[in-house]
Amino acid sequence: MDQPLFRSFVSVRDTGRAVGAGVLLADDAVLTCAHVVNSALGRNRYDQTPPGPGQAVRVRLPHVAPDRDLTARVEPALWSPPRATAAAGSGPVPPGAHLHHGDLAVLRLPGPAPAGAEPAPFLPHAYGNEVIALWASGHPLPTVRAVPRVSAPPWVALDVVGGTEVREGFSGGPLWDRDRQAVVGLVVADLQTPAGARQPQAAATLYAISVPAIEAELPELPPPLVPTARRGVQQLLAVLETILTTPDAVRGCEELLASRLLRPSLGPGADLDRLVGLAVGVRRGVPELLQAVREMMPAGSGPQWERLRRVARAVSPGESLTRKQQRDLNGLLAHCGRTDPRQLLADVLPHAIELPAVTGLADTLDVLEGFEAQGAQPMPPLLQGVVRIGVDESEAGAYPAEDLAAWTERTALRLGVDVAAVRQYTADVRGYRAERARAAAEHHTRRSSHPTDHHAARNAAHHDTRPPAGWAGVGSAAVGMAPLGTAPVEAGPADPAPVGPAPSANGSRPSRYGTESGARLSEVPRVQVELLPTATGRHYTYQVWAWSGGDAPHHLVLARDTEVTSEQVVDDIHRVLVEEIREDPEPALVEFFLPAAWLGLPVDRWESFDSDEDGPFGLGFTRRVVIRTARRSRESYAGWKRRTAALDTARSLVLDHGSTDRKVARARLELQPEVGTVIVCCEPRHHGALLRQCVQAGVHTVLWHREEHGESVAAGLLELVEGGHHTQLPETVRLERAKAVAEAASTGHRGRQLSLMYDAPDHRPPQLAPDAWVLTQP
Repeated sequence: MDQPLFRSFVSVRDTGRAVGAGVLLADDAVLTCAHVVNSALGRNRYDQTPPGPGQAVRVRLPHVAPDRDLTARVEPALWSPPRATAAAGSGPVPPGAHLHHGDLAVLRLPGPAPAGAEPAPFLPHAYGNEVIALWASGHPLPTVRAVPRVSAPPWVALDVVGGTEVREGFSGGPLWDRDRQAVVGLVVADLQTPAGARQPQAAATLYAISVPAIEAELPELPPPLVPTARRGVQQLLAVLETILTTPDAVRGCEELLASRLLRPSLGPGADLDRLVGLAVGVRRGVPELLQAVREMMPAGSGPQWERLRRVARAVSPGESLTRKQQRDLNGLLAHCGRTDPRQLLADVLPHAIELPAVTGLADTLDVLEGFEAQGAQPMPPLLQGVVRIGVDESEAGAYPAEDLAAWTERTALRLGVDVAAVRQYTADVRGYRAERARAAAEHHTRRSSHPTDHHAARNAAHHDTRPPAGWAGVGSAAVGMAPLGTAPVEAGPADPAPVGPAPSANGSRPSRYGTESGARLSEVPRVQVELLPTATGRHYTYQVWAWSGGDAPHHLVLARDTEVTSEQVVDDIHRVLVEEIREDPEPALVEFFLPAAWLGLPVDRWESFDSDEDGPFGLGFTRRVVIRTARRSRESYAGWKRRTAALDTARSLVLDHGSTDRKVARARLELQPEVGTVIVCCEPRHHGALLRQCVQAGVHTVLWHREEHGESVAAGLLELVEGGHHTQLPETVRLERAKAVAEAASTGHRGRQLSLMYDAPDHRPPQLAPDAWVLTQP
């Protein structure tokens, strides 16, 4: 998981410290932001002059050669400094301005990257797919999790949904889509809150330069790699064998394709495998292959060519234009301003399952390129969109409408679309626009004649603005459309509505004993620790957040990305408790956010021998210590929500030695969806599996003894949880631990090995902390 990211991640450095990041684009080339290069060279970050050949930048591949610095120099032809507007040479950027254009650079290494490094695969971003960004050091702990919200050229805005705090040092680094294992952009900026201003309640905002924007800004950039294509490759080879039937045809096509993709040709050594490998390995390589084959075999036609186009679409479903066709189209779109992008998507894809948020025409057509024509409609959505833009622009004059029409007809021929169908569609769009204008004029005339008859006017407007009867062919083109090769996407709970009784302003909820016991825990100060154990589980990296209660904001106190022992973890927590938390009148709550595989980690028994003047500081009995899940899946979230709604009347369930089979445990949990608290009481070797089973079933409160089990132990734990409201349970468990320490002679006191997973909705985590119950993507 994520190995292509780690093998390609680059840290850009200024002497001994990291100032930004980059990503390996080729064996000897690094893509980053120009302002990161300026910072590494000690220049003003918005400096527009290209660095000279004598100015070297230090870089490091932290996951491949962590102790080796390399020198790199800016490629002059691929230097695009920050500038104020989209116009070339538009001048410097005012410091801190949003948005700015350009801000890209390619660094050339003196030779191939160290062994183990690999260029990253690239893909356009997908709305709704969670992405991550690493800090300049490349360490996985200071990681930002975000979801693309809107494309606002030249940047994409993303909502930060978890991870660390956004700060300097993320710029230039790759945005990594974990689902598709590809880079989808470069981090360029974040939204800064003015000094003294109250922190916004909404999620923090991160900005990135998208892959299409990078390609448009650096047209001479070699096509980046893409994730290895699998589907349809063998079919592509099979159909090419029937079209390129001689070695000379294959060699000529490979030489032409290699020159278009800026890759070396194998010459006489080229074969079909080499030809297809070139095409499927880079962005827009498959459309370039089709163009090369058509140029080499201009007389080709018939079923084989249609099959070639279908197979190519299966191999590369989101791409149908060559690089030059896309650049030509984007150049024309820069002169278009009469078409609303969102309305264009709605017109062309009226029944699409979900439309992404776009604000630019280029991004809109990138979206349409990923859709296929349905049914008997000959016009693909991409060409429909260009035709509609051209008709809008024709109302203002000949340019760029006539050039858009010419581009559409030329592209239609290569896509196998009859030019007559394009012209008919254009005529239909013009006819519909004229009919709509006529209906609007008549409606205005009626309203002017009968200003008081508002009801009749509304009815007339509704009747007359419907499309004419002959117009059905245009609207039906996109019925039932979904991106080719994808299944309908079920919307995730971007911000789930509260369940149960309405919360107060600080997140508390009334309990069955009145509001006091339910509100008390939610008002208690707390320290929240995101803990990442090493493989051995003996050393840790972590982040610590603090909240003092009331209206105080959550804030990140420290992020330790070097591995330390549990004693150092407790030392840091104790320092935060002393320096950051006001603990009056009750002890603070310490929450450990753990990956599912580490829920059994005995964090409640950790102690430090030097952090307290009164002696060793035992975390579990001096503070309320609970374990929370760092992340829930979509399925477990649904179970969590259901069980949370029944909290006030929830019963308890014991999973004993008869439930150690995971199927049995799951069945018992499924049969009792109202259970809110689970007692795990079986042999310790089964604890981890049952804890994970509880998380998957949505259980938020689990109590267990780490060593003892049996009926008497289960009865004692049930007695603890059934004595009061669930919000009192962390304090009850703390007191049990304290009793065990106080009764030093009693080695068998149940509190000595008592642990509590408490993931109930008493209080939300901080905005940037791992949030176990507000999901935008599983």
